[in-house]
Amino acid sequence: MPSFMLKKIVLGNFSSGPVDPVMVDAIDFMVDRLESLGQSELASRLTLNCQNSYVEPHKIRDIPVTIMDVFDQSALSTEAKEEMYKLYPNARRAHLKTGGNFPYLCRSAEVNLYVQIHLLQFHGTKYAAIDPSMVSAEELEVQKGNLGLSQEEQ
Repeated sequence: MPSFMLKKIVLGNFSSGPVDPVMVDAIDFMVDRLESLGQSELASRLTLNCQNSYVEPHKIRDIPVTIMDVFDQSALSTEAKEEMYKLYPNARRAHLKTGGNFPYLCRSAEVNLYVQIHLLQFHGTKYAAIDPSMVSAEELEVQKGNLGLSQEEQ
């Protein structure tokens, strides 16, 4: 399919109704990035995005999962979200009031907070994002305080 048709498919999924200025900036940024992709790159990304596949839940039963979701309109249907919740019933849920299709751009502070909370459970393990010897116990306590974690979440 020609590049202009592929771009039309992608652009058709962007919000067309009223959105806040930060979300408009995120959409504009993604449109600019879309323009920089060639036909083959765009086709391969759409193929990956549209393939019917998922990680089989029983294969990651012992791995902590956090599902991030927005309450406003996004390209992911309500049915798809509900199916994901059923497949990963033990997953933590990170809800954002708004964010559309690009919450990691327009609500980056909230997304980063949820990512930090998710990764905190790996601190001091072999799965840590940083070498545990590089972080003091005092610094870890400060970070837990900054994230506002209650005792039961720690």
